[in-house]
Amino acid sequence: MPVMFNRIFVLIVLLSAVFASCNRTLYPSDMYKVKDKTQFAPKEELLTPGKPLIQTGDNLAITVYSNKGEKMLEPLSSAFQQTGGESTPVSFTVDSAGRVELPVIGNTVVSGKTVEQCEKEIRDLFAKTVVDPYVQISVLNKRVFFLTGGASQSAMVIPYENENTTLVDVITAAGGIREGKAYSIRLLRNTASGIRIYDIDLSDFSQAKYSFVRILPNDIVYVEPQHRPLRKFVENIAPYLTIISTGLLIYNLTR
Repeated sequence: MPVMFNRIFVLIVLLSAVFASCNRTLYPSDMYKVKDKTQFAPKEELLTPGKPLIQTGDNLAITVYSNKGEKMLEPLSSAFQQTGGESTPVSFTVDSAGRVELPVIGNTVVSGKTVEQCEKEIRDLFAKTVVDPYVQISVLNKRVFFLTGGASQSAMVIPYENENTTLVDVITAAGGIREGKAYSIRLLRNTASGIRIYDIDLSDFSQAKYSFVRILPNDIVYVEPQHRPLRKFVENIAPYLTIISTGLLIYNLTR
């Protein structure tokens, strides 16, 4: 019997070593890990944010006027419907190639550009067939993503309704930081130079100014979860302990 307990003890120690050395096993829901801290972009960039860029999957409402906007342009196609002398803008979804297909001018690349840039380019294209065109573009499905690995808090897609939306607005809309680390908040942003990741610490009052950095559409806010290794280890090893205890019970009943 002592030999049996020794073997069980060794088995438990081995299992402990396996789980303790395998962070992915203990915390498989962790996201956006950064091994090299130099991958973080300087968070000072967030204090002077650029303009949001149109991305794949965005729904754009595009309306074209003639005579610099004095008169609504006649419908370019059946996509525009005449209502009381005004045409109703219809949404165009940016495809996987970053394009939208517009009446008359066809496919136009819009992804990776600001709304203002697209308005100018589309206005120039329509200038070939329309007198003094005036173009209005708005993104209909603006949103921000809030993610956390905490078990008590769900991921959220938060509608982006205000250009002055701040980081603390997003955190508040998501219900605050429950089990996450206020000192380890990741902000991911798609920029003209690629995806940038910022590491923000809101646990220190000296960093409070970053609570009010402006959030842009399609930003991802990820709050790193607060890990409890002992509890997580017990949760993972519990099934094995159940098997062992069942085996011991059977052994004692049948010997």
